Amino acid sequence: MLKRGRFAFALALLVGAFDAAAQGTACSKEEATNAEAAASDARSWDALYDTFHRFGHCEDGRVAAGFTHSVVWILASRWQDLHDLEHLAEANRSFRAFVLRHIDATADEPDLRRIVATASKCPGHARPICREIERQARAALQELGKD
Repeated sequence: MLKRGRFAFALALLVGAFDAAAQGTACSKEEATNAEAAASDARSWDALYDTFHRFGHCEDGRVAAGFTHSVVWILASRWQDLHDLEHLAEANRSFRAFVLRHIDATADEPDLRRIVATASKCPGHARPICREIERQARAALQELGKD
């Protein structure tokens, strides 16, 4: 019986620690306002990477939509900068996952189509990330019923 009580106490402490950690990364109103603007205004991989570090914990609702807008816009409009994404994504796997997560069905269909077309003609050294990008864009188009 004593062991069960200790286990319950330890579990309660653990849950409390996770709740405190989650609250520590909560997005304040001011941060949410700044994040919304910064997320949708990023026009380069460096700017998006900086915004990801500053406001990644605010990734919800309109902020998430802003991140999606920027990720898809950069991929569709600045494909020549793919090498920047490659370097950042290799250095930070969380950023790589973040970028891929934001290639989704909330993006503009023409941009998703441009990404699919461009990613399928990727330089050899970038094929792994291009395949992931293309797969995400195709999945988004399929979700839209536009595949």
